[in-house]
Amino acid sequence: MKFNAALLLALLCMSLYLFEYSMAQVMPYPGDCTKYQQCDASGCFVLSCGAGTEFNPAIGTCDYPLQNREGCNNRG
Repeated sequence: MKFNAALLLALLCMSLYLFEYSMAQVMPYPGDCTKYQQCDASGCFVLSCGAGTEFNPAIGTCDYPLQNREGCNNRG
């Protein structure tokens, strides 16, 4: 009985750790709207949007460029 309780507790702790580890945040890359950052427990990675798109922080993914987006220093 004690073994079952210990095993259940260990599985619960592992699942909470894996859930926390897999939670990724997606954030804009400062000064360049064609890039974004994906951060999780292992660190942050800079990724690029596809040609002709920019990262839209309102929806958390790449989208067609908006005219009034602030902080896009890479625009011409």
